[in-house]
Amino acid sequence: MEVSGITSYLDQTQNTAASAAKGTSVSKSLSGISSESSEEEITEAVKSFETFLLEQVIKEVRDSLKSDEDDEDPTMSQYKDIYMDATITELASKMVDDYAGTLTEDLVDQVKRNYGIE
Repeated sequence: MEVSGITSYLDQTQNTAASAAKGTSVSKSLSGISSESSEEEITEAVKSFETFLLEQVIKEVRDSLKSDEDDEDPTMSQYKDIYMDATITELASKMVDDYAGTLTEDLVDQVKRNYGIE
């Protein structure tokens, strides 16, 4: 196996681990909701969930548009991936804050109904 192949494998493994860690964090945030949770806590948990989902969608779109030529220099590719992941996280968070109003409200209302929160 070539060095670039190993680097690509390690990058993919690291990206998978980072995504799993974010998913675990979101899961803990959502599982921390109880009937005593405030609306702010619920809204924050819902927004983190929406942000995570949107990040995954953006990353899948990015990966589907990537060409094989993008990985010519493994070191530079790794730096670009780190920068892009941070940018995607920020973009997803901003999009949820700016555009997900009704969806966020609907999800918060659903959580409140499920937990009997008035």
